[in-house]
This record gives sequence, C-alpha cells and structure tokens, in this order.
Amino acid sequence: PPGVGGVVGEIDLDAMNSNEKGKLRELGDSFRKAWAAIFTLGTGCSLGPEGPGVEIGIAVSRLGSLAWPQQFDAVTDNELVNTAARVRRNRLFLACGAAAGVSSGFNAPLSGTFFALEVIQRNLPPTIIPSPAPPVPLASLADDEIVDVEGGGEGQVEDIPASFELLQDSLTAETGSITAILTSSVLAALISRALLGNELALGLLEYEIQTPLLELPLYLILGLASGITAVVFSQAAKLAKETFDSIEVLPSPAKPVIGGLVCGVTGIYFPQILFFGYETLNGLLENRTLPTDVVLSLLAAKLFTTAVSAGSGLVGGTLAPSLFMGGMVGASFHNVVIGTLEDVFHVSTDPSLSFFVLADVPAYAMVGAASTLAAIFRAPLTAALLAFEITRDYDILLPLIASAASSTLICDLVEERIESARFK
Repeated sequence: PPGVGGVVGEIDLDAMNSNEKGKLRELGDSFRKAWAAIFTLGTGCSLGPEGPGVEIGIAVSRLGSLAWPQQFDAVTDNELVNTAARVRRNRLFLACGAAAGVSSGFNAPLSGTFFALEVIQRNLPPTIIPSPAPPVPLASLADDEIVDVEGGGEGQVEDIPASFELLQDSLTAETGSITAILTSSVLAALISRALLGNELALGLLEYEIQTPLLELPLYLILGLASGITAVVFSQAAKLAKETFDSIEVLPSPAKPVIGGLVCGVTGIYFPQILFFGYETLNGLLENRTLPTDVVLSLLAAKLFTTAVSAGSGLVGGTLAPSLFMGGMVGASFHNVVIGTLEDVFHVSTDPSLSFFVLADVPAYAMVGAASTLAAIFRAPLTAALLAFEITRDYDILLPLIASAASSTLICDLVEERIESARFK
C-alpha cells in the first residue's frame, strides 16, 4: 500500500524508545520523499500523486504523535502497558493520516475512511514489545493484550521474562478510533475543497444503466479481466524491482534516471501514459470511444512504464495508474462486447430495437477502473465507494461492488498459486 511500507515498524519503535533525534531524522526522510515526488510527477513519469499524498498524511500524523504529550499515555504505573498504549496511539495516528491523504487527493472522505479501515488495518502486524526491568507481573495485563510470551513454558503464569507480542486491535473496536479517522478524513476533504475547489478528480458524463440485471454477468466478467490485469501488473512490478536490484554495478541514484528515461522514450509514442492529469481517462468517461487496438496499446504501455518506474525507485503512487489501467480494461471490454453481440450473435444494442441495452463506455470504464484498483490494493469496498463518490450515481453501485469483489477474488487466487509455485 502507498506510504505504509516500513513506516509501521518505525512508529512502533517511536513508541518504545526516547531517541528524539532519530525520530526527527526519520520524519525528515518522509518529507524529503514527498518532495522528491514533486519532481517525479512534475516530469510526467508514469506514477500518481495520491500515493505521495498518503505519505504526506502519514508524515504529518507522525509529527502529531511526536508532539503528543507523553503524560496522556501514562494510563497506569506499568511501563509495559503504557508502551502498548503508545503503540496503539501511534498506529491510530497513522490510520488518520492515511485517510486524510486519500480523502484530500480524490475529494472523497468516505473512501479515505474505508482506505484506513480496509488497507491500513490489514498492514498493521503484531509487534513485539520488550519487557522493562524488573519483569512485569502477567496479572497486570489484560487477557487480550498477551498473545505470546517468549521464553515461557506452557501453562506458566509467571512474570514476563523478555517480551510479549501485542496484536493490533481492530480500528473499529473503539468508538474513539473510528471517530478520529472520520474526523481526519472529513477535515482533509473540506480543506482540499477550500483551497482547490469542489472539483472531482475524474469527470463523468451522465449515462444510464437501463438493463442492470442483464448486464450483471458482464460486469462480473469485467471484474475477472481486471483481476488478471492486476496480477500482471503486480508481477511486472516485482520483476522490475528484482531486475534493478540485481544490477549491482549500477549506482542507486542512477536507477531512477533509467526509469525516467524509459518513461520518456515510451511517452514519445504514447504520450497519454505520462501523468499530467486524467485527460485520457476523462475522455473515456465523457463517452469518447477509442479503437480497441489503441486502448489495449495504452494499457500495455501504462502497465510497463508504471512497473519500471516503481521498480527503479522513482517516487510516486500506483492509485492513479491503477485507475488508468482499469479504465482501459473497461473500455476495451465494452468494445469487445458490442462487437461480439452485433457481429456474432446479431443482437442489436440500439435501445429502440432491443430488450437488452448495453450501457455506454463511461459505465464500463469506471467499473473497470474501480475493479483494478480493488484488486491491486485488495480493497473492494474502498474502490467501490471511491467510484460511487466520483460518479454520485447510486445505480452504478451494484455493478461496482460485484465487479470489485470478483476482481479481488481472482487476483487473490492467481497470486496465491504463483507464490505457491515459486516456493516449491
């Protein structure tokens, strides 16, 4: 997920030690990375701004956690319990910052909230908290706080000898946690609207889904195609990173230069894949049909350049590229369906001549975009809500959820098979 990476481990360490200089250095690294994204995206490399937006939100949340008065965390005289409380507090700040980043980037507060609950929550692993000296009595900790005690035998209820494993509670377990995430997301959207205007990241032409029940199988198949696209992109990104990592003779600062060069050369032939906004995707959402071969060429070029950009170390996110790739999948799928119905089955898609009315390109492009995003980030609810907030059309919610669910499922199944085969 964008911005999460190794940050979780860093904020856990923030809660366990008092090295303020080290904390500030790590925080400075986060802001420098966000600064580097300005140059990456300003030159048009095939990445997106929402990932760095999430990273900025996380960096600001870390700044808030560092400024948080320590006495507020002193819930008991037990230092081990206090450390666990600081870990949970830092992780909540992290979720709030990530929600604010997505919310401000897409002007979508609901999506920001669900991004924290669906994506960030899944990437908050258990953490080992070292015990202070002298050892802390086991009876002083709540039952759900003690998961595994290192060094203790079965059935022992003695002092904790070295450390214990703290499981992450659900971010919805406490009312205060979900309230904090909601508040951060809403405030970020309001500030974004005040500074940038109340404009949506994507512009969608009005359309109508006249036969949603008959089209539902098509949206499920579109979800499968989006899931396969997500798998191809994920594997391509891993391959690109492994390739760049294996070139030991090449200095690390030179690798992003190669990634930028690849984007520039590809952009000569396919300028639409360079990120200077959502013009190409918005064109599809405005019902401007492109030939299928052109759409598939743009899909392949975008997938290749995004994988190379991410693998080379260029700073940017994959939220926007996933929407672009999904939009291309949806548009090409729409073209194929129309051609198949009219040329093979001789079924007219003219509303005045047929009981089956196929929705226009914008519907399939938006559903494809959301489904690919859902599969890449394993976040079907976030993707469906994002598309719903962008379209503000309740009728598209059913095909969105169905397609996002099927894309996530097929992506999970295929990647599980790939990983199993790799480790055999």
